[in-house]
Amino acid sequence: MKKLGLALAFAIVAAAGSYVFAQEQQDSDSMVVVVEQEQENVSKDSGSARQSDLKVSDSAVCTAIADRQPEGASAEFSRDIEKVYYWTRIEGAKEPAEVKHVWYSGDTVIGEVALNVTTPSFRTWSSKTLYPGLSDMSVEVVDADGNVLKRDTFAVK
Repeated sequence: MKKLGLALAFAIVAAAGSYVFAQEQQDSDSMVVVVEQEQENVSKDSGSARQSDLKVSDSAVCTAIADRQPEGASAEFSRDIEKVYYWTRIEGAKEPAEVKHVWYSGDTVIGEVALNVTTPSFRTWSSKTLYPGLSDMSVEVVDADGNVLKRDTFAVK
């Protein structure tokens, strides 16, 4: 009876562990110019070994979005451009999830935009108004666990 109780307790703990993992997992063709990919699925928290189910299959820094597609994709933008967009196609969502577009000027975060991913293949974008003093910029796609799924860089000249 004691062995049965221990086995039952182990089964409950194992099931709970699976549930917690599943819960964590839940939280967790286009014209495109990919400028530079520095990191993929790398957690900012070095203690985390958890990989994301989400992948960025396409991305572009561009001057416009038309029919949910990027237009004017480039690695370099003129200072007279007022706004740029970061367009991404996110793959692999098994259920609704959130990603962030984190905008940088050099190493300084200048904006974060939370975006909901609601289907297994989802296009989404954010924008950033360009202002004097910006030059070397980048945008990261970060999942809810802090994994950097993609990083694209561009210049304002």
